[in-house]
Amino acid sequence: MAMANVTMAQDMDLKSLKLALAQRAVVVAENGPSVEYELDGVQIYLITDESANRMRLMAGIMEESKVEAEQLKKMMEANFDRALDAKYALSNGVLWSVYAHPLRELQKEQLIDALYQVKNLVNNYGTTYHSADFIFGADN
Repeated sequence: MAMANVTMAQDMDLKSLKLALAQRAVVVAENGPSVEYELDGVQIYLITDESANRMRLMAGIMEESKVEAEQLKKMMEANFDRALDAKYALSNGVLWSVYAHPLRELQKEQLIDALYQVKNLVNNYGTTYHSADFIFGADN
């Protein structure tokens, strides 16, 4: 029976998220359901809402007013194939690298991968716009 090999994941919660992320990144500040981390020089924020079953990892890249039209076009193209699970987004006058996911269904491996994808989008802004070495739909 195929289902016998499937391992049921335990529900992810804020405590588990914080523990997993603290193993990879430095905790800078914590305020209830929000935590600021530093990973390789990038400030990454974890924001959770357990009652809405949502979590978000995000890192600011630059002021929205400094984004040029050609860069915006490249980011939208990257969101289709090179950004993978993390995406470029604009909110409140800031260009962000952001990953959002249902909280309880998130698995630790997905979380760690998301952490690095968010960091990589920040670091690769203006160059490759890649979140990882993999490009979706490309013959690798």
